[in-house]
Parts: sequence; structure tokens; C-alpha cells
Amino acid sequence: MAFSQTARATDDGYETMYELFRVLDNFNVPLGAAEGPEDDDNSDMRSATIWTTAQDLTNKVIYYHTQHNRQVRKIDLNQLDFEKISEMQTFPFDVNKEQNIEDRTPDLV
Repeated sequence: MAFSQTARATDDGYETMYELFRVLDNFNVPLGAAEGPEDDDNSDMRSATIWTTAQDLTNKVIYYHTQHNRQVRKIDLNQLDFEKISEMQTFPFDVNKEQNIEDRTPDLV
């Protein structure tokens, strides 16, 4: 209740989505946190937060970020022609399991 009471007011869907991710990030379970320090094999990630999603029901857009890459990505359901999709399609959440870090160090030379 405290998180919904303290969420900032937003003007549009994008800002609302980012605010939702800000709130949801408070509930992420870090890799290995539930297994304890004696369990070094985190390969199956049984209890870690692997991905976080937010849905814009008005605009029919699904947003997500993953444990390995915090950049928000989207799937716009309006762009899909469900009449032409004949079978389930899958794709990896992460092409590369690494953070998208941009170096913004000023050039002081």
C-alpha cells in the first residue's frame, strides 16, 4: 500500500510505465538470495527475479526488462496480425545477457 500511495503522478503511458518499474524494482529477488551462500550453483535461477513486466492495457503494449539487461523493451500488440499467426512463436528475452551501459565520461583532453 505504501508504494501505491507514494507513486508520483504521471502524464502519459511512458511515464506511468517507468514509475511502475521503479515501484516493482523494490520487490526484485537477487540471484542466489533465497538459496543462501552455501548454494553456489545458481544456474537454474530458481528464485531470482528473471524478468519484470508492465502492461499498458489501453495501448496494448507489453514492456519488460530482465535480470541481465535493465533496458526496457516493448512488444506492441497492435503491430501483430493475429490472423496470420498460425503457431506459437518464441524468442529469447536477451540477445546478449549483459547490461547496456553507455560510457558518458567527458573527454577532458
